[in-house]
Amino acid sequence: MSIYKGIENITYIENRIEYGIKIDWGKVRKELKKLKIPVDTHNPLKADIEKCGYIIDISDRSRGKTTNKLIVGLILYKLYNITLQYIRRHSSSLKGNEKLDLYKTVVEHNYIEKIFGDKYNGIINKGRRWFLVKRDDNGEIVDQNDEASTVCFGLDESDNLKSTYNAPRGDMIFFDEFIETSYGLTDFIRFADITKTITRDRLSPVVFMSSNNINLNSQWFDEFCIRKDIEHMKQGDSKYIVSELGTHIYLEILAEDKSEKRDKSNKRFFGFRNPKLISITGKGDWATETFQHIPTYRDEEQEFPKVLQNNIFLQLSGKYVKLRLVNDNERGICVFVTPATRLYDDSIIITSDEITSKMQIFGLGKGTFMDAIWKLYMNNKFYYATNSEGSFVKAYLSYAYSVIANMKG
Repeated sequence: MSIYKGIENITYIENRIEYGIKIDWGKVRKELKKLKIPVDTHNPLKADIEKCGYIIDISDRSRGKTTNKLIVGLILYKLYNITLQYIRRHSSSLKGNEKLDLYKTVVEHNYIEKIFGDKYNGIINKGRRWFLVKRDDNGEIVDQNDEASTVCFGLDESDNLKSTYNAPRGDMIFFDEFIETSYGLTDFIRFADITKTITRDRLSPVVFMSSNNINLNSQWFDEFCIRKDIEHMKQGDSKYIVSELGTHIYLEILAEDKSEKRDKSNKRFFGFRNPKLISITGKGDWATETFQHIPTYRDEEQEFPKVLQNNIFLQLSGKYVKLRLVNDNERGICVFVTPATRLYDDSIIITSDEITSKMQIFGLGKGTFMDAIWKLYMNNKFYYATNSEGSFVKAYLSYAYSVIANMKG
């Protein structure tokens, strides 16, 4: 007999309860297939889940990423009494109409009764918890499950959860809309704290992460140390990534939606050649910015710029770029930003992390020289080897200002 109410034949990883439930993902996939979910929506179970700690998918909007993961959560609840742990960046997004609409599509398409048969045909919200219910023909609730099938949190609740929350059946974690237009200084650490609180030392949990924002500049890629892995990915690409310390990640960028419905909608409302609309239209690969590039010099046509300072580096998430101060005949004094793979004894490293070396200066630095560097930035006198370096400098400044504001705060 299983320790879980109403569920028979539960087995555990390596036959050890403390490692968590041994989920038969093949069985889960079969249950999902029975529902005949439209084939043009996202399949959240494409990855080899048995080996992945994280499954990350990114696309434009309206691809079924959220709905289909909620459905998987219900299947896991049916098979194993697993409670979906649903996370958003802000707890405020789990209030009001947005909260009440979470399961709207699931209910409207009758997926609950398709999963549970005559036992349940609806779901209701009480606070941050969702409970399966049975409604009669008049819509009245005649039965309600006494265990929540879904629990919701915001990243801003991580500190309180550490000492108060326990989720021995929280084996599916879903961080929805993890990429937003802004990135909070402590977002990654808070997410890691919540994940640790839920998983404890179990091996059974899987973390799903979804985003409707196809933003190459997101600092989340730096936090996961996977920027080099994703920079050349395009729509329709997927990749297994193994971190230096052995964490397995499956990353998927959904293929472009080429349906007639999407094409007509794009032409009517969003027919502009603007990369910032990619998250809405699905046209293109990444919602990214274009930065002015370092000019190309030819010996016979142009004089090479004079290098005034060549030892300044920006550091962010273990990565560096070089800020080369130059005097260009056409552009005057400006900064050329290039990738950096090594440092030198006389390097000056600008960082907003802990100072561990006399080579490092904090934040934006101090003094007339550093003020002049950032004045050049404000005057659009930075030129970049590629857009990646432009994104890096922008991400660094956002991070630095957040750190400085937090210290003053």
